[in-house]
Amino acid sequence: MQFMMSRRGMLSSIVATTVLVGATGALAADPKEIANQVYQAYVEAMTRTNAALEGFPEPTPEIAETVDAIKEDSVTKLVALGHEIAAMSDADRKTVEGVVSSSVSSIHTKPETKDVYAGYQAVWGAYVGGDQEFFNKIKSLNILTQYAFFDLLRKQEPEEADRLGV
Repeated sequence: MQFMMSRRGMLSSIVATTVLVGATGALAADPKEIANQVYQAYVEAMTRTNAALEGFPEPTPEIAETVDAIKEDSVTKLVALGHEIAAMSDADRKTVEGVVSSSVSSIHTKPETKDVYAGYQAVWGAYVGGDQEFFNKIKSLNILTQYAFFDLLRKQEPEEADRLGV
């Protein structure tokens, strides 16, 4: 009998979830969690770039492709999060924007990310006077979070917004 009640309770939960998802299109995402995911994608892109450019290798086509792949992987994650952000209320979007802005602004002081940012600055500095196209690839990672905010992306990078269909 207890099995039947558990099963019935589980069925009720499934039905309630289905009704909620059907009514709203999706379960509401927690703005602070989404903001954290945006920030983590940003930090991960820097971490991966630092590793790929350790020792500051010459910017060969292969190295440039690696940096492009890191960026595109990050863009994919951020655009997916951007769709969640776009579906939020204005208040929740503002929460996401505020948390991301605060996190990015303090990346250099947070114990868990200050070394990542210092490494990224070292990479940036190593390539600043060289191949401008390669340097611009590295520099573009610093503003990756814009891919999660479609209005901002459309304003700052309209070609990218068009390419991504946002």
